[in-house]
Amino acid sequence: MDPSKAASSNVTVEYTDPSGLFPLVQPVVESKLPLKNLHWKSPTRPVRSIESLRIGFAPARNEPSERKSSSEGAGAVPHRRHQIPGLRQTPYLKVYLLRCDDNDTYKATARKTLREWIKAQGASSTGQSTGSSQEKHDAFEWLILHVVQDGEGAEKAPAPTSKWGRSTTTVLEKVKADFNGSSKTAVDRVAQLRLPKQGNPKSPELAEQLEDLIDKMKNGILASFDLRVAQYEEDIKEKDAQRSLPGWNFCTFFILKEGLARGFENVGLFDDALVGYDELSVGLDAAIRDQLEGSGEQHGNTLLNSSKSWVEAAKKALEAGASTDEGNEKGPSLEIQTEDFPLSSNKFPYREMILASDISIFDFRTYIFSRQLTLLLRAARAPSLAGTEPATREKKPEDLILLSEICQRSTEFISLAARTLRYGLDYGLAEVENVAKADTISNFVSNWAYSAALQILDQTFTSALSLPESPIQAVTRGNEPSNPIPPGPENRNDVPRRSSSLIQSSGGRPPRPVTQDMSESIGLLQRRSTLDHPKPASPPTQKTGSEQLASARGELLLLARQSLEEIARRRGWAEKWNSLGLLFDDSCGSNGLADVSLDDGNEKNGSQPQKSSLVGVELSTLRAALVSRETYLTVYEELTDHIIRHHIVANRANSAEMALADIAILRFRQGDYEAAASYFHQMAPFYGSKLWVVLEGTMLELYSRCLKELKRNEDYVRMMLKLLAKFAAYSQSKLSLRQKSSAAPISIVQQEQLSGYVADLFKGVSDLQKDVTASLLDFFADLQVDPAVRLYDDKDGFQIQLSLRYLLGPQVDIDSVKVRLVSASASQNTEHWIEGSANFTIKSSMTKILIDSPTTLQGKYIVDRLEMKSGNLLFTFNSGQHSGLPVGFRETEDAEETDRRPYIFCYPAPSGLQAKVVSPHLINLEAMRTLELELESGRNDIKSGTIRVRPATAGLRLRIAETEVVEGELEVVANNDSGVIEFTYLPPKSFVRLRIPYTVEEAYTTLSARAEVGYETAQGRFAFSTVHSVVATLPISVNVQDIFKDELLFSRFTISPAMLIPLRITNCSLPSSEAYDVQSSITGPVALDVFPKQPASLLYKIRPVGKSATASPTGKRSLRLRVDFTCVDDESLDAIEKQFGSALESSPFSQYASLLTSHMVGSVRGQLSTADMEVIGLIREVQMPPYRSVRWDDLLAALKGRTEELHEWLTVWHENNPIIRLPSQPSIPTRSIVIPVDIPEIQVVHTAELQLQPGAQTSESGTTHAAVGQMITAELCLRHTRRWCSPTSQELAGQPLECSYELHANPELWLLGGRRRGNFLIREGETTRFTVLLLPQKPGHLLLPGLEIRTYAPSQTPTPTSPPATSDPAPGGVPGAPAQRHAIPCEVDYRNHGETVLVLPDLRKTTVSLSASGTGGRRGLSIRSDVRRCTNH
Repeated sequence: MDPSKAASSNVTVEYTDPSGLFPLVQPVVESKLPLKNLHWKSPTRPVRSIESLRIGFAPARNEPSERKSSSEGAGAVPHRRHQIPGLRQTPYLKVYLLRCDDNDTYKATARKTLREWIKAQGASSTGQSTGSSQEKHDAFEWLILHVVQDGEGAEKAPAPTSKWGRSTTTVLEKVKADFNGSSKTAVDRVAQLRLPKQGNPKSPELAEQLEDLIDKMKNGILASFDLRVAQYEEDIKEKDAQRSLPGWNFCTFFILKEGLARGFENVGLFDDALVGYDELSVGLDAAIRDQLEGSGEQHGNTLLNSSKSWVEAAKKALEAGASTDEGNEKGPSLEIQTEDFPLSSNKFPYREMILASDISIFDFRTYIFSRQLTLLLRAARAPSLAGTEPATREKKPEDLILLSEICQRSTEFISLAARTLRYGLDYGLAEVENVAKADTISNFVSNWAYSAALQILDQTFTSALSLPESPIQAVTRGNEPSNPIPPGPENRNDVPRRSSSLIQSSGGRPPRPVTQDMSESIGLLQRRSTLDHPKPASPPTQKTGSEQLASARGELLLLARQSLEEIARRRGWAEKWNSLGLLFDDSCGSNGLADVSLDDGNEKNGSQPQKSSLVGVELSTLRAALVSRETYLTVYEELTDHIIRHHIVANRANSAEMALADIAILRFRQGDYEAAASYFHQMAPFYGSKLWVVLEGTMLELYSRCLKELKRNEDYVRMMLKLLAKFAAYSQSKLSLRQKSSAAPISIVQQEQLSGYVADLFKGVSDLQKDVTASLLDFFADLQVDPAVRLYDDKDGFQIQLSLRYLLGPQVDIDSVKVRLVSASASQNTEHWIEGSANFTIKSSMTKILIDSPTTLQGKYIVDRLEMKSGNLLFTFNSGQHSGLPVGFRETEDAEETDRRPYIFCYPAPSGLQAKVVSPHLINLEAMRTLELELESGRNDIKSGTIRVRPATAGLRLRIAETEVVEGELEVVANNDSGVIEFTYLPPKSFVRLRIPYTVEEAYTTLSARAEVGYETAQGRFAFSTVHSVVATLPISVNVQDIFKDELLFSRFTISPAMLIPLRITNCSLPSSEAYDVQSSITGPVALDVFPKQPASLLYKIRPVGKSATASPTGKRSLRLRVDFTCVDDESLDAIEKQFGSALESSPFSQYASLLTSHMVGSVRGQLSTADMEVIGLIREVQMPPYRSVRWDDLLAALKGRTEELHEWLTVWHENNPIIRLPSQPSIPTRSIVIPVDIPEIQVVHTAELQLQPGAQTSESGTTHAAVGQMITAELCLRHTRRWCSPTSQELAGQPLECSYELHANPELWLLGGRRRGNFLIREGETTRFTVLLLPQKPGHLLLPGLEIRTYAPSQTPTPTSPPATSDPAPGGVPGAPAQRHAIPCEVDYRNHGETVLVLPDLRKTTVSLSASGTGGRRGLSIRSDVRRCTNH
């Protein structure tokens, strides 16, 4: 085996081969290498498992004292064993290869040779408990390997038998007996390999022997490793305890502890080794801190502030000067060669420098991190180590999580080490005077940071990390490519290829598989159609840790780009934001002033900055990238491209957008406006969604400039509106309230730019030849709507006052203003547009404008939409949700949102025109239902006008063509097609009432209608609009009870409120008709208070005119009940309105009479309950609610001016008017309802009378009386009439009918005899009589028995019957078809209903004897009783 290969191995196994057997043994043993599944058990640590351990074999030297230095893994210079154990590498296992074929040879020479070899190596670490710590640091195990070849020597011959009967022992057994211990715990250090002859197959015995050998090698290596670790830990603990003693040196302690870490590394325990180096890193920081504090000098821990090699390199670079800029034969590339790696433990003799305490802080940090980097790379199985690590049969995939940790650690370390290097160079070159010193130091630092970043990127590269397609190439595809980077050495055929950590351009090699599209990963808007690129196939699934690795590598790429930018900035290639002249640039200050130097020379020098050289930039590819501005931008763009792609995989959309913004600005500076516009189009919405106002505004501004250059006017106007809106909000957010009120100007520079943008905007809008909509709040601020409208003194209408200020300049001219008002009432979905055509000028300070409205409205209205037009630019303001939809289709607004919206209180002038939709004063149930419109002209002399009443309830249809004037004088012409009522003249102070019929599909409790009146006066044309809801339910409920007599009809009418509102009935009449004569129980006007639980009852006697109630077939059988009434709530509200209105007219606030009165009436109406109205109906008094209950403060808050005086006046009025009395007679017009009363038709009306015969006595008072048990004879007389049914409706008119009667009596009161029930035939004009016997059962006033009569139509015409006294008649036949027998409805007038008979006991005198005799004691005995004798009258 090559000794150099053994030196590079982790664990060395030394072999002694005097017979030259190792070449035969090596291939057999290496087939089992590396060693697998080693388990190290330490008493102070958990069990550690070593999956794979690489070992190397090295031949033994003649002089054991001379060992090869292993600090660098190379060099064969022998030296004396060093006293510090951490600086040497000794074998863990020593193997003696023994070739002995027979026992004689073994006894003669081999045994002695083995003893001498074991003696020369010294006692085993495991076999001897004593020994120096030096030996324990170099602890090893030894092993004897007996090698035998098949077919040679005595080992193959059969074992002979001695004369004592025992077989002779083999050489292997003798070696084990001689050199293995005799105790039970002795370790077996002897193994054997029987090698087959060349060409023969391996025997199973060889496999077993090989397994035994491998197990013994594992045990030996682990045993020696355990001893070494124990000794190292003991020494480290001892040295660490001496930290506070004088002379303690951190460098010596470092070498010692590093020896333990390297030991862990040798056996593959990278985690334990990394922990050791992390602890050493923390210890170094503590040592540096102690040195800076001055407490480390007593320990000898002085570290150099500057690195000698770096200082010497910097001095040489300064001496050489700018001449080093030339002569670079390599082109720009992102590759780095291995010899250029700055983070390498072999770059300098770091360990010797540490041992000599001649190392700088920077070098010390660099060495520790390089060792940590090596451990992490080996633990992560990085592909970059594939060339240095021996190939294995089963290669495991790399650990992406560990690779990401490497990148994260590297990013932190590079930032820290760069500052340390800069400090060291400044310290080392403090005495050097050179004008280029500062730039040279910065170049060295940037060069080192750039090289370190590229090194980590190269070493952490893995093909498992799939990157998407380059978004830059996707955007620029189809255009001519920019200057490509010249191919590096890896692209040349004469140079061996090496793996790269970065992705080259598409021209160098095919692109990597695309994982996702740019627009999908970042969530941007879609690109324009000219820049679209096809979507890739479904992306492959990323492995675990891909996001973390991509993110960490992206940070390293960003660090490399920053280093590149720093050098380019010193060379004068830095592009500053303020050079673009952006609106969002605050570098000029708030007032636009900048500091100006008064020194002409300095000013001249400042205008042309000195170009820095490349002195200190040693990396050839970096120097090539900085030769010219073009190459720099090419490398800058490629780095940015890699950053974007890594951040896309890492799902870091924000970082990817930032890098993409850099590319966009680069394209903008290069004049590629098409590509730049595509980038800005994607990024502006992204920054807007993150609420990054400045970045979004910058993207919008640059995007607008690109659109202007590309002559895309419509997109330019749209983007300019967004830009100016963002800038207005941004500039206002930085102003205080005082600055806003004083219209503090922005900086002069920004004002000039803003004026130019505004001018371009209006010019672009005018070129579009169509209106462009913009949000009003984006360009105007402090919009306020005065809730109090302003009325005119001499005409109707009102004015709305708006207050606002302009944000984008001194002033702006407005051509027209439109306002949409929506009723605040949820039940009134009405809207009105008010347009002001006058020109306005809105300034940057608070400006007030008045909008004239010729339409008079009433109630609270929300300012739902505001439109202000300047040229073709339309500024719109929407106050609520879904304001773009019609009012009826919007969702219900929340109360909180409604309160926040601007509103106004509209009301008519006290002397202006007023219209109101009210309930009808006359309700005729025989005619169509109606609504009434009350119209007052007020002060207006109306020449002509129109009335339009629109239904506001679904299913309500107004019959406009049937409109009639019921009060007042007005000539109207109703047009049913247009739904407009036209009138010609209406003088001032006129009142007109119109009645409009309607139909409705469903029964509604209330109906809503909107009245719109348009009228023309001498002052112009005006309009009035109002919405009212009227109660559609009938206010009165009437029930009728009819009692039929032979010639009369008694009707009882019960009148009660239908809506639980008490009524006052002033008149009730039921006039006679041609067919009926009506007599009432009351005459003249009445005043009846009717309550829900106290109805009114009226009785009328109706007599037919003529012989029959139906004598006139053509006459109406119905009557008309008319009830005049008033509702208590109407009386109460009218009294309040009149008393409050009269008080207002005599007050200084008469101008608010309409507003205040309507608010008062509405508040009281909402608070009146059913119980309150019952009390008002009883006592005729209204208790006024207090001031606070009316909620005057809500209304007064909307009024401007004399609110305090009005508040005091209202408070006093409420105190002086706690109760308002209603007049004794209603002061409002009475309402009437006409109800048709139909006379019902009854087929038959029976009159029955039970006549008592003379057997019953009648007292002087007229009361009939009888005795108990005395039979009373009575006669039941029955007759009928059919006059209450018209001849056309009579069944079997003129024919007899079948009837049945039945008397009903309580058996406890009466016993009935005779004809209790029976059937009979009735004919017109006949009386039927039946005899009935009554026997009273108890004394008292007994009701006569009841009677039930039923009438039937016979099945056939009956024959003449016998006299009534006979039994049931037998029916006879009639000619014609027989009819089925059925019942006929009838009424019974039983005249004895409720009549009583006085029944007395039938005894006059009774004699009773009381006697004490008898067995039962005292008892009473009736002796005599006289019966009462009643005389019949």
